[in-house]
Amino acid sequence: MADRHQDPIARAAVRFVGLPTSVHALVIVVLLGLSWVIVYAAGGTRTAFPHVFYFPIVFAALPFGVTGGAIAAVAATVLCGPVMPLDVATGETQAVANWLIRGGFFLAVGIASGVSTATLQRRFAVGLNEQLAHELALAVDTRAVSDDGEWNERVRDVLDHGRFHPVFQPIYALDDGRLLAVEALTRFDAEPQQPPNVWFTHAAHAGLGIELELAAIDAALAASRTLPDGVALTFNASPATLGGPRLAEVIAPYSARRLIAEVTEHAIVDDYPALALAVGELRRAGVAIAVDDTGAGFASLRHIVRLKPDYIKLDTSLTQNLQNDPVRRPLAESLVQFARRTNTSIIVEGIETSADLSTWRGLRAHAGQGFYLGYPDGLPVARRAGAINGKGR
Repeated sequence: MADRHQDPIARAAVRFVGLPTSVHALVIVVLLGLSWVIVYAAGGTRTAFPHVFYFPIVFAALPFGVTGGAIAAVAATVLCGPVMPLDVATGETQAVANWLIRGGFFLAVGIASGVSTATLQRRFAVGLNEQLAHELALAVDTRAVSDDGEWNERVRDVLDHGRFHPVFQPIYALDDGRLLAVEALTRFDAEPQQPPNVWFTHAAHAGLGIELELAAIDAALAASRTLPDGVALTFNASPATLGGPRLAEVIAPYSARRLIAEVTEHAIVDDYPALALAVGELRRAGVAIAVDDTGAGFASLRHIVRLKPDYIKLDTSLTQNLQNDPVRRPLAESLVQFARRTNTSIIVEGIETSADLSTWRGLRAHAGQGFYLGYPDGLPVARRAGAINGKGR
């Protein structure tokens, strides 16, 4: 419940910092003047109302740091000191020592607020740099996959002989534990034993990426016949597969099934208008769209803006161990608020502990998946409502 009350304050602070400098200065001057009026109207500094001056001091530290907080503190000291009586009714003035002591507290709060603001900004910058480095490393790893005749033969063999099979990871509503969907994942039954993303990357470099994706989607659709009505099947697809004509042919026999197509955050989109048209056709066929791996880098924001997805899936780099992180938690809160305002649903990936689950339930994310809720496996998936509702796994 505490998060709900903090959200409006956090949004207001972000909006304030984003205003032009001249507006910042004007707002702070107005707040200082208003604070003086409040204290004077209350009867002078004999009352507890001088504490209202802490508001303009803190607000000055948000955009201007230590300098802004200190200047506002000095201004507050003057307004609440020499130019403010101890008692308005009698005209009794304050002792110099009293308003100097109060001014010392004002100055301490202004400096502390400025230091805290600067520290948070540095941490945020470090977090962004780490995310950028991670994204660049992913890009380098992908480019480093060279054409390899041996791998090309392996991929062709996997396709020709169906040396892969689907597994399904459950996605549950975080409010009541309902099974909302399952994500279809692919496991390869061939040597060398490599993660699925390695196989798909080599397939793409061999010119077989779309063919392997479509084969995996077709296998997942065929295996999903036993899913209960109302439970959606999500599958991963590159922009090239989403934008091509063959996907519609693969999913056509399963028009009664609720389907969600996930486009990965790391996928490169060369032509957003063309992809948007293809996505529109899929939506008319009843397929919802999700942007996968949001939070792992920067491309996801462009995917979200250009594709207007129905679901935003948050990457484990953002979702795990979020409780006290000063950088990622505000980002997570912002994404949840964005989803609410755009009528989009947040699906949290990588929930692996009860603490992760509790945090995202507190943020009121729509749904979640992860090892704590269920491992990728065959159908039917295990029911985990008890884990979500606090009754054990």
